[in-house]
Amino acid sequence: MRSLILSFGLAALTPATLHAQLVLPATSTPVTIDFAGFAGDGFDPAPTSGQLDSDTWSANGFSDGDVAFGGSASGGDFARGVTDGTGEISGGIYAFDDNSDQAIWVQPTTSDFTPGNLTLKLTNATGVTVNQLDVAFDLLVLNNEDRSNRFDFSYSTDGVVYTTVGALSYTSVDVPDGMLQTLNLNEVLAGLSIPNGADFFFRWEGDDVAAFGSRDEFGLDNIIVEALPGVGPRTFNFVGTMVDVTEGMAAANLNVDISGAATCSVDVTVTGGTAEDPSDYSFSTTTLSFIGSGPLTMTAPVSIVDDADFELPETITFELSNVVGPCALGASTTATINVLDNEDAAEGECANLYISEYVEGSGNNKALEVYNPTDNPVDLSTYSLQSFNNGNPTPSNVLLMNGVLAAGAVYTVVNDAADPALLAMADTTSTVTFYNGDDAIVLLQGSDTIDAIGEVGVDPGSAWPVGSGFTNENTLVRMPSVKAGRQDWAIGATEWNVLAQDDFSNFGSHTQDACGSVCSSGAAPSNLNSVITGSGVNLSWSPVPGSVACQVKGGPLGSGTANLNLPGFEVSSTFVPGGKLTPGTTYEWRVRCACSITPVDATPLSAPDQFTIPALRGEGALANVAIYPNPATERIHVQVGAQSATAELLDLTGRVIARLEGQGSLQFDATALPAGSYLVRVQTGTGVQSFPVQVAAN
Repeated sequence: MRSLILSFGLAALTPATLHAQLVLPATSTPVTIDFAGFAGDGFDPAPTSGQLDSDTWSANGFSDGDVAFGGSASGGDFARGVTDGTGEISGGIYAFDDNSDQAIWVQPTTSDFTPGNLTLKLTNATGVTVNQLDVAFDLLVLNNEDRSNRFDFSYSTDGVVYTTVGALSYTSVDVPDGMLQTLNLNEVLAGLSIPNGADFFFRWEGDDVAAFGSRDEFGLDNIIVEALPGVGPRTFNFVGTMVDVTEGMAAANLNVDISGAATCSVDVTVTGGTAEDPSDYSFSTTTLSFIGSGPLTMTAPVSIVDDADFELPETITFELSNVVGPCALGASTTATINVLDNEDAAEGECANLYISEYVEGSGNNKALEVYNPTDNPVDLSTYSLQSFNNGNPTPSNVLLMNGVLAAGAVYTVVNDAADPALLAMADTTSTVTFYNGDDAIVLLQGSDTIDAIGEVGVDPGSAWPVGSGFTNENTLVRMPSVKAGRQDWAIGATEWNVLAQDDFSNFGSHTQDACGSVCSSGAAPSNLNSVITGSGVNLSWSPVPGSVACQVKGGPLGSGTANLNLPGFEVSSTFVPGGKLTPGTTYEWRVRCACSITPVDATPLSAPDQFTIPALRGEGALANVAIYPNPATERIHVQVGAQSATAELLDLTGRVIARLEGQGSLQFDATALPAGSYLVRVQTGTGVQSFPVQVAAN
């Protein structure tokens, strides 16, 4: 930004400006504090040459006391004179002089500036309420000691409550390099409301962070402040109004954006949906608190229950409400989570239901028949029939089936205006029969497609070719040799016998060749493999041929074959969320498959495979802190247990990239970070520790 350079806050050069208050005279007119003439001679409300004006500056946290606004101090900690920045021993405030370019300089010691602060008071004289401030300054750092120190920037509109700005804050590393560096820091503070004539405050606060020994030195120069033209309030919006999640993911993240930096909060509440709390999910109203220095996106996690039941997709509807602070709701204030079932429908010969007859006759003579080829009765409550009309990718009509279908029996669905002879054979009537020959029909168990006629999302014209005919004005009967449904219509279209229009002679029963399984309960799964990701572990294996389901067994190495907290059954792979695993622990797992589930005909357990969740562990008072994975690609997990903690992600210059507060599992998003080295600093009520972490290329 271009700047109008004023020496406000220093000894004035003429009597007319001797007691001038530091003000912002107008919007879009920057002012600069360059510390010209400062000689480290202390503070006074009527400053002489070499002093700072205490009407503008205060200094706190020194062994010689504090200098409040309007106070005087011309010796000791507050007047250490001039330094060239080569390293001081005595704690206090100096004037740094580099070829006649002055800056204010602080040397912390055990009793000085640990903690302590320098506070600058300014006045809004723009004539309007200020909503945004552009703030920049040069931060001088001499990292010449073993101890790590912070030099944090915060602001206040009342002189009482201060908001820290991560982008303008700095933490030195605990490995000294003896280098004097200058950081040019700049940030826009938004979401403010500073009336004309009101004071506001900037504060630079220092304290110890980690390690032992003497402390690094800090300086400030070229502080530039500009009141920007007013803008409307920042707004809250959901990032994406439709989120799909499967039960096995354990949690769904609702992301909320704020349109710009501001200190405001907003509530996320459940307002409806078909899923039930707590049987399907767990969530209570969550308040997301944004701060001007923090990220512009925050997450409200929703716990998803991973049950063992086949279910149709369910929904949870959320709403943003109850905004606190100078912000407002935006356009996208509602969001829906679609919870998809993760139980895999049984596949293979005679393992599950399929469509055995399709009637597309004259007028309203439309009907479907579903056959049970298994040796056991089947509960139909998890099954549905769906029709997709005219290439529509979403279902036009849905039938949720019910009752129990005996082994070898059929379930018949008829149009309620069909021929009486057809209606007499109906188990139920449904609008799912409102189809013509150019529509797709799908049979599902839960959210898994197990059979289909036609292709969803495709309009074939007047009909689908099938066998010796078409799907319009014909009756289709599944060939006796077919013993399972087909998801691939290219194959499914070859599996039907085509009968004449309005031929109902086979409707109400079905003939199928005898089942013969190739599954052997004496074999075991093989080729176990585990891949650790930023959010959990993908497990995969080669199942026993012909098996209908497989189960993972395992736990921490040496604990036996307890279930890895995975109640669902899969065929050849599954996902273990990171929240169900302990970082720094090696797990051993095996797999067994089932040739049938009712009754259970299970194979032996496979040979074991192992995986380890890598983690960095804390020491001493922070021994229960774990950070993983390392290196990370998607998320950096910080496990802090039941204690309240603050976790900060820093680059190697000490700049704070993100800050999180809370208990349990805190997670930094690493997807947008450049590959390289970072620090995670964790602070609890019992201690603080920094951890080196690596981010790998995504």
